[in-house]
Amino acid sequence: MKIGIVTFHNVYNYGGMLQAYALCQFLNRDGNNCVCIDYRQPALTAKYSHRFWDVRKSIIQNVKHLVAYYLLKRDFHKEKVFNGFLKSHIPLSSEVNSLGEFANISKDFDILVSGSDQLWNPIFTGGALDPVYFLETSEKARKFAYASSAGAYQYKDAELNQIKSYLLNYERIAVREEFLKDQLDSVHNDVSVVIDPTLLLNRDRWSEIRQPIDGLPAKYVLLYTFDNNLDSIKIAKKVSLSLGIPVVSLFRVKSDVKVDYTLDSLSPQQFIELVNNADFVVTNSFHGTAFAVNFSKDFFSIYKKSNPHRVINLLKRLGLTDRVVKGVDELPNSEKWSIDYGLAQKALEEQREFASVFLKF
Repeated sequence: MKIGIVTFHNVYNYGGMLQAYALCQFLNRDGNNCVCIDYRQPALTAKYSHRFWDVRKSIIQNVKHLVAYYLLKRDFHKEKVFNGFLKSHIPLSSEVNSLGEFANISKDFDILVSGSDQLWNPIFTGGALDPVYFLETSEKARKFAYASSAGAYQYKDAELNQIKSYLLNYERIAVREEFLKDQLDSVHNDVSVVIDPTLLLNRDRWSEIRQPIDGLPAKYVLLYTFDNNLDSIKIAKKVSLSLGIPVVSLFRVKSDVKVDYTLDSLSPQQFIELVNNADFVVTNSFHGTAFAVNFSKDFFSIYKKSNPHRVINLLKRLGLTDRVVKGVDELPNSEKWSIDYGLAQKALEEQREFASVFLKF
């Protein structure tokens, strides 16, 4: 069968691009022909565009962007390797720029899937629900939602009424968080909760695309915080001092607490290598947490007040909620830092089996 996925596939963050890759890989396991529909969502396209001078931004914002991107070349290499991964590892349809173009291309597919990430969160889609991400088309393709998310967004009544009409055309619906299921239960009576697509592929499957990283220390604590979360930085440093190994940060850290290595322009394949080789992971990222669990790493996931649901939901299902901490003062004694993954990996495998049945077309 020919399957088309709509998701956040063309974004420059590891979780976003790798979840799109993982879902497509998983759906192709039975010999299907799965592609990501190359939808260029206007708000996302604007977010990641690099206009020399953007009239929507202030003078100060434009000057900072000119210096950072065009002079210092920050993010230039990262975007290049991400675009390379997108072209080489994620099968894409022709480019789609509107609901009308989506409706036209829909006729080419037997099945449409609104995939994972926060594509049902209007904050990310220009302040309104995007009908493309709800598979709004008159074509007769079968429609499914897998791990669709709205993050911590609380829908208004008018939005729920709109969503109710969208979901009428779905054959099966699965979301990523209980928080979203609880909201949708008022407009649809059969919503499941499933794991993120990155967890559908096990460590061995991910290892198939690993790429080496020059200069990586033999042992290290991986710090993964893209918003310079001070609690994450302090905890990584404490773990580093306790274990006697350096901190490797995936992003530039702006803090008085110093890290030992910074690797801020890795490809998605090198990100897999970085997590795979880490001795310990400290992160306030959902996908940082997901990959740490998937690779059976000792880790701490720093509580994210703005959007705690996705991490809490995942770790609750795996019996690992004790790995969520809010600050250095909440850390358990170091003898309790090591994780016995026996029950957690068994629970994760059960979640994969549920997803496999759900996605059996």
